[in-house]
Amino acid sequence: MSQALPMPATSAAPVDGDEFAPERAEELADIVRMAARLSDAPIAALAVTEGDCFRFVAAEGIDAGFIAREHAVCRVLGTHLPEIEILDAGIDARFHDDPRVHGAGGIRYFCGVALIDARRRMLGVLAVADTRARPASPEAARETLRQLGRIATRLVERRLLQQHQRIAGAIAQGDFNAVVLFDPQEGVRYANAGAQALFAAGVAAGTPVAALFPTELQTDPDELARWLQEPGDDGPGQSRDLRALTADGSLRTLEAVRCTPPGTARRGMAALALRDVTERRLLRARQQRAASNDDLTGLPRRAAFLTTLNGLLDERAHPFGVALIGLDSFRTINDTLGHTIGDAVLQLVACRLQAGLPVGARLARFGGDEFALAYPRTDGEQIDAHLRAVLQDLARPCQVDSHSIHIEASIGAAMADATAGSDELVARADLAMQRAKLNGGRQLRYFEPGMRTAAIDRRQLDLELRRACRENEFELHYQPQVSLATGMPTGAEALLRWRHPQRGLLAPDKFIDALGQSSVGPAVGRWILERACQDAATWPIIDGRRLAVGVNLFPVQLDNERLPGEVEHALTRSGLTAAHLELELTEKIALRDDDGSTADALAALRSRGISVAYDDFGTGYASLSVLRRLPVDRVKIDRSFVRDVLANRGDAAIVRSILLIARNFDLRVIAEGVETPEQAELLHGLGCQEAQGFLYSPALPPREFARWVAQRVRLASLQQMSVGGHA
Repeated sequence: MSQALPMPATSAAPVDGDEFAPERAEELADIVRMAARLSDAPIAALAVTEGDCFRFVAAEGIDAGFIAREHAVCRVLGTHLPEIEILDAGIDARFHDDPRVHGAGGIRYFCGVALIDARRRMLGVLAVADTRARPASPEAARETLRQLGRIATRLVERRLLQQHQRIAGAIAQGDFNAVVLFDPQEGVRYANAGAQALFAAGVAAGTPVAALFPTELQTDPDELARWLQEPGDDGPGQSRDLRALTADGSLRTLEAVRCTPPGTARRGMAALALRDVTERRLLRARQQRAASNDDLTGLPRRAAFLTTLNGLLDERAHPFGVALIGLDSFRTINDTLGHTIGDAVLQLVACRLQAGLPVGARLARFGGDEFALAYPRTDGEQIDAHLRAVLQDLARPCQVDSHSIHIEASIGAAMADATAGSDELVARADLAMQRAKLNGGRQLRYFEPGMRTAAIDRRQLDLELRRACRENEFELHYQPQVSLATGMPTGAEALLRWRHPQRGLLAPDKFIDALGQSSVGPAVGRWILERACQDAATWPIIDGRRLAVGVNLFPVQLDNERLPGEVEHALTRSGLTAAHLELELTEKIALRDDDGSTADALAALRSRGISVAYDDFGTGYASLSVLRRLPVDRVKIDRSFVRDVLANRGDAAIVRSILLIARNFDLRVIAEGVETPEQAELLHGLGCQEAQGFLYSPALPPREFARWVAQRVRLASLQQMSVGGHA
């Protein structure tokens, strides 16, 4: 015996009631009190065996509760040693390192008897104890303890029988309506009407009970065989799920409880109670799937995917890879067509990915527009071939309601090595996917170690951009645009600069791409629009015409249906007329117009008199289609063609082609990057109307730009006066 430490029972709870609860076991408590008084002992207890524990159901001087057999002093008792008296456990070799003996308040004296029934099973222990060593008890005292033990044995047996009767009552009266009485060696002895109606072939006497549950239907047939063959014990009923073919020919899940039936004299007889729980288990399975699977697509969620990935990584001796798929510009679909259409697109993507899934590959949805793939036992070439097929398959146009939608994706992949765990492998694939998006999307990239450093740098840059927005570190400079015919200013392009507190004044190529993808990008875009309009409203009127200002748009601004309203607000607040504002867009913006929303927004702006320019014309493969699809007023010849236009016949031919196309589309043309008078003269001769570049001026702060305009106007006036004087 030992000082009992409260702990949960390790065996199953009774089906109905607890015959050893204190309010039901007062007579056992009387025996314990009598044993303590007659033995003059400060500690006494009665414990029953439950599985691998002793349960102290009545006690004096210690707490009732559970304790594992291996930790109890009374573990020495059993059918092999039905009684024992230990005068000083402190010097007994069996307890030389037992803290319950040698610790503070430890048990030193112990005298106990095992409660053994007629079938030679140990039901429990009755014992008295002391924290001090004691001399041997008189034989009369030992005999008294034995007699109390025999009484306790009968009471415990009765309690166990009552408990089994409660179990049987619950079985007969509850929804455990099928009952089979069987002997593990002789087979079925009895089956009630519920059992006869349940099984497909009925239940004949002598049928091996295992035959009711075909092994091929069970999750662990060997364990089931052991469970059915072991003699039924007198402990609480044990429950498990079994699979069987029922009378209607269907495969059903049955919950089974086995117990020793009350009143059965034959040793080893057992009762098996059954109820059909198929619908309950299906509901539970659906609930479990709902917890681990995505509601929209039915695919596993991120957590479930990572759990699967951990198991697959145990086989990392074989080739293994992971890929992340992110849809490009999916937010535009949600913002312009609504979340119902967006959800339908995600379901379509999931179906396409599942349809082409290689054998053994695992697919999951990580949330938003991201999906994940795991490729166990698959080499790099196979993974590459499948992912490139995925890019092509996703790019096929789809029809959702009345909308024709083009889906494009960026994919990042990483191959497993000897060190990376599941989280690290997914992180690598994510870095590769982000690089694919940064490079324009619609592509597959594989993880490279340098991507992590680049990602850290991007994160640091993003934090600095947030600070720059908060601390007003951005400013606008203006590069003049001039007429090639007169040399007079016609307008200016607003170019963003960042006055970095440590690095000084930064040109856009150092940060503009990151800013366009940053969460502060839309706010900075609005600020550029408003500031450019305010500055342009102060510029002088030349020959009766105000100078126009060109503003570059971020792609995210055209994803926002509020752009027309923001432009209107900037014009109203500044007083600038719509005819003197030009919005510039790039091919990256044009290619995002899958649903025509960009064209609609630009058309609405043009209807107000605002001009639209197509920047870097000729550098991308979609230039001509943009002119056909989008409302454009002017094209800008990229500086890469202007730089060598005098020396490179190819560049000269491209410039001529652009000018010809512009004339056919009735578009104005401006050339960027003009640095020499010879370039300007050639461009003018070919029909180009305007130019900007270092020949005229670099981008200037607002005040310097105003001075430049004034000087340019004075110079032109002097030239005209000089020409007039000579005339």
